[in-house]
Amino acid sequence: MGTFSAYSIVTATIFFLALAFPLLTSGEGGFTHDCAYAGASLTDKHHWIGIYCLNDNLDIYGFNYSMLDLDRCAGNNAGQLVAFENGNYSGSCENCTFIHDKSLHLSCLCWDMNGKQTSSTLDLNNTLYDSNGAVGCYSFLGNKSWEPESDP
Repeated sequence: MGTFSAYSIVTATIFFLALAFPLLTSGEGGFTHDCAYAGASLTDKHHWIGIYCLNDNLDIYGFNYSMLDLDRCAGNNAGQLVAFENGNYSGSCENCTFIHDKSLHLSCLCWDMNGKQTSSTLDLNNTLYDSNGAVGCYSFLGNKSWEPESDP
């Protein structure tokens, strides 16, 4: 019988992680692979996005509805929308809409350093994630339910 050395265990672990890492970080599909845009409230008062995301419960595998305040996920950097934790983009961007294609983009007019508004777009596929049916960004998770709630 053979024995495993610490070296062979570390080597096997590194080999496994090397194979798995591209799958975990692949941009193919990303957030929009597991989630579907369901609506939003982009006003002076609200900055919510509503999403249906796949949950991990194999007994009831399905989509949960989740809402998340995008001010927690995006900011304005000199007139450009950027992914930024607690970025509060809505304080300096307006006329925001969503653009749907193979991804989901937040598009706004944002104030730059010269006091002019510039058009900017942020790919939310690279910013948001699905956590067992709840939409999230950074350490924030949206609520999770089976149906949309009334105005938050």
